[in-house]
Amino acid sequence: MSSSWAPPLPPSSVISGSGSPLSSFTSAYGVLFRIPGARRFMLTAYLARFGAAMMGVSIIAMLSTRRGSYGLAGAISSVGLVGMALAGPSIGRLIDRHGQRRVALPLGLVSVGALGILLVATRLDAPVWLLVLANLGNAVMPQVGTLVRARWAHLLGGDPRSLHAANSFEQVAEESCFMLGPALGGALATLVFPEAGLLVALVLYAVGVVGLTLQTSTEPPIHEVHEHHAGRAWRAPGLLLLAVTLALTGAIFGSMDIVTLAFAEAHDAKSFGGVALGMFAGGSLVGSLVYGALPITGAIARRLRWGTAAMFVLLLPVLLVDHVWTFALVALVAGGSIAPTLITSTMLAQRLVPPSQINEGMTIVMTGLLLGVSAGSFAGGSAVETLDASRAFLVPCGAALVAFVLALVGGGRVARAERRALSLWGSPAA
Repeated sequence: MSSSWAPPLPPSSVISGSGSPLSSFTSAYGVLFRIPGARRFMLTAYLARFGAAMMGVSIIAMLSTRRGSYGLAGAISSVGLVGMALAGPSIGRLIDRHGQRRVALPLGLVSVGALGILLVATRLDAPVWLLVLANLGNAVMPQVGTLVRARWAHLLGGDPRSLHAANSFEQVAEESCFMLGPALGGALATLVFPEAGLLVALVLYAVGVVGLTLQTSTEPPIHEVHEHHAGRAWRAPGLLLLAVTLALTGAIFGSMDIVTLAFAEAHDAKSFGGVALGMFAGGSLVGSLVYGALPITGAIARRLRWGTAAMFVLLLPVLLVDHVWTFALVALVAGGSIAPTLITSTMLAQRLVPPSQINEGMTIVMTGLLLGVSAGSFAGGSAVETLDASRAFLVPCGAALVAFVLALVGGGRVARAERRALSLWGSPAA
């Protein structure tokens, strides 16, 4: 990509806040599709992400069907998640040092090969230790969301409003993948044959990650590591606070999945649970689109407090509802309230670390989100067992409250870290 290219500025009516909502929407997102090469890496990234979103459910469905134990399936699956959490930041650091094509491409293919062995080993009734070892392929799987957000930061670092829209668009892409991917993976494993879901997931991921990493024209350059940039990205002021905030946000997602299904079953509407979850995820998707189209300017850090406050306040009504249809409407609004926190945290992660550590920094915060989902699922399930479905909603509401308090207490530190980062290396593309 030519370094002389610059994204076109939106119309003055949009910048000033006038004009129709539709013109603001099309202006915000239209810029992204006019960037040379952007459509290609958006498409290939989506294929890879969709495949990755299918894998968790596909592995559990495959193992539970072949081995007859959900406990064993969950234990083997969790090994891959823990491995990803431990290895993710180091992989991000390697990508920063050597580039996406040189690191993410071979590691992506290694992870596909390892999970392919898991598929064959499960089919052949191999010993459990081999299944555990093969599933460690998840540990070296590059996080596609991090790779594509790093490309946007490189291309749009000098245009904060367009970068805001790009991060929002990526959140929408991920939401849609995690709405549809698990459903497709589970359906293939159930209706075709147990390994079908994982097989399709691996093909999609392989095609997507190869297609993405071979697009070198939009790949972020390798930045020289200056002395004041040296060290691990987690040491960047404010970054760990963002990781914890996203872990709490992930806990909301994870616990809502479990508790919502239990709530529907307790109200003799078990089949409605999926509809309610779709409303919650759909609300988050729409919220991301709307938030990304807003002409937001100024410091990013101050939005974190408002975002977590909205997330907490708009989740509270789930404690009061006693009917599934009422709950679905409340879930729609609550889902939309989560988008600002997710998008703001991502943008701050891009800003708080130097360009030479952007993949590592974003991997850290996104790993926090994944671990939060896992912890939230466990906490939500435990709450359903020990309390009841309605009171179990205290888990997501409690996570939202802690996130708000954390943003309230630590928001000043994050704001100072943002000002410091801007003074040292400016925009993410600097």
